[in-house]
Amino acid sequence: MLVPSLLSLQVAIPCQVQTPNGPLRTALAKQPVTERIALGPRALAGDGCADLVHHGLIDQAVCVYPQEHYQWWREHLGLNEDHFPYGSFGENFTVAGQTEESAYLGDRYRIGTAVVEITKPRQPCSTLNKVWGEPQLAAQMGRRALTGWYLRVLEPGQVQAGDLFELLDRSAKALSVAEDWKSQQNRSTP
Repeated sequence: MLVPSLLSLQVAIPCQVQTPNGPLRTALAKQPVTERIALGPRALAGDGCADLVHHGLIDQAVCVYPQEHYQWWREHLGLNEDHFPYGSFGENFTVAGQTEESAYLGDRYRIGTAVVEITKPRQPCSTLNKVWGEPQLAAQMGRRALTGWYLRVLEPGQVQAGDLFELLDRSAKALSVAEDWKSQQNRSTP
């Protein structure tokens, strides 16, 4: 079994960014952090949310996105690694060795000195569309089930790019993030 690793770690505080559709206040423009930083109950040190109604909740302390999806997106959007680096989806953790099919709701991991739990699939939002000037980006993420997922922090600690995801607990009855996402979509389709 491949052990997932924290390939890249990103944070941002809300700021005004210029998008193809004009200025937008967002924290989606994540920047890489190479040193070890604190992961608290609600966020990483130096990270914030512009929309506190839909983001920054206790069960969404960290947004995770698989590195494995980036090549497809870069080709689809016609962007290279310099113009579409890790963190481009606003994720805090870019993970290698794990996708929505191999991440399960309720999985508990030790990452660095922190303990986290997978809570739910990420709901792609229109901010992604605005930032990247691609009106169907969020919808494509949903249709392809390339959503990423959220983590809750069970034990605050220190994390750094390169840390492994040490699996501490997985329920035999848990749904994968992909299964849960598809189940949600089926329930919402008339």
